[in-house]
Amino acid sequence: MPRISPKLARLARESSLLLPPLLRANKTIDSAKQELRWIQQELPKNKWKSAIRERSQLIPLQYILGSQPFGSLDIHCRPGVLIPRWETEEWVTELADAFGKRKNTTNNGKLSNSLNVIDACTGTGCIPLLLHSDLLSKGVCSNVTGFDISLEAYKLSCENLAIYESSRDISDNGKVSFKHVDIFSHDLLEQLEVTSRSVDLITSNPPYIPLQDYKSSVDFNGTSRSVRLHEPALALVGENEFYETLITKLVLPTKAKAFVFELGYEEQAQRVKELLFPFKKWKVKRYTDSAGNIRCVLGWIRGSNMSVLDNITRTTEM
Repeated sequence: MPRISPKLARLARESSLLLPPLLRANKTIDSAKQELRWIQQELPKNKWKSAIRERSQLIPLQYILGSQPFGSLDIHCRPGVLIPRWETEEWVTELADAFGKRKNTTNNGKLSNSLNVIDACTGTGCIPLLLHSDLLSKGVCSNVTGFDISLEAYKLSCENLAIYESSRDISDNGKVSFKHVDIFSHDLLEQLEVTSRSVDLITSNPPYIPLQDYKSSVDFNGTSRSVRLHEPALALVGENEFYETLITKLVLPTKAKAFVFELGYEEQAQRVKELLFPFKKWKVKRYTDSAGNIRCVLGWIRGSNMSVLDNITRTTEM
């Protein structure tokens, strides 16, 4: 836990006696003040001190408050399930924008079932829920199935789905569903019930942090102590095995027309490119987030209606 300078502690106390403990989890007074405002806005007064004490122990604020804003949604969070990140929100929003520019047919005023999506390693369900919501707002109907090996993640994604469905009318406009399935299962397609229906798009934010980086500090391209202490390693630690499985057990067998996979390393994007190299019909690009970091690898079958993904900004060919 970082040491707090006497000067910084004094300045914090001058602002509020509740502020100094939050410095243990924040690098600046301004960020500590912001967290204090969120605690005071979202929790009753009798829970402020316990929330501040938990945060001083580096428990993620999203677990303390119980949710994380994610695009237009508020995703419920709890220990044992990975917290949604802004980097994921960013590419999901851009993905929906790209599909929103595609023309869609209607039948008696109802949106056509135009997009079938599978989301692997779904966690809280944030990707399927935001993608469905954003597509619906742009006049695009979608059916999105998310799955995860974690029972805790599956339960939470179902809870988030129930909240999502209770807040809007999505009848006749596709649906979101979740399953408790291991991506490495030998009968993956049967469990996902996709052997008899077409799949347009595969999305995923799989575990992609190599174990060595996971154990390293942020100063050495690693993870923060808060993440290592409180977020599930199951959702974080992994390398090429997930991308190899996504391509060989999902994209190719389902004859999906496109994919978008979150990642953190150029080597992972190159591995996806290598796996698809024998199939000349695929166009593969890398996507860079607004902070300038490589964030996704995406691809689509040339000449298909998934070519709208070429409209996503900050992409470069591989």
